[in-house]
Amino acid sequence: MMAVKNDVLANSVEKELALKPMNHFLEGKRVLLAGANEVDEMLMRYMINESGGVLNVTYNLEDMRKTLSKSRYDLILMNSRLANENAMGVLEQLRKESLIKSPVIAISSKDMVGRAIHSGFAYVLRRPLEKRKVLAALSTVFQN
Repeated sequence: MMAVKNDVLANSVEKELALKPMNHFLEGKRVLLAGANEVDEMLMRYMINESGGVLNVTYNLEDMRKTLSKSRYDLILMNSRLANENAMGVLEQLRKESLIKSPVIAISSKDMVGRAIHSGFAYVLRRPLEKRKVLAALSTVFQN
């Protein structure tokens, strides 16, 4: 597991991650991006598809519920403000309803790491999304 504090990685680890292919973590995996904005969707679609993963996108809580009731995902990436709902409360409710059993990574512009991890998120990605940050999250989630 890599040590990450406030999105800062040791220089050697950062260089190593930038060169590492993402398919090591995502080959054949199904990923749901929930509450996406246009930029997040574009970046995540590129990174996940390039790595051999399959990305589905939902834009609001209702679509997310429908999608989760029909399909299983290996990973869920969730905007921290999902349809103006607090993602921590949404995650808690969806887990109670047994709609989410896979790891969930929050995407946020704010520093909410402690509260999010306590609420059941596996990792928090802070914007701007960069390949090294996404790889650190995937490494943490799938190697644990």
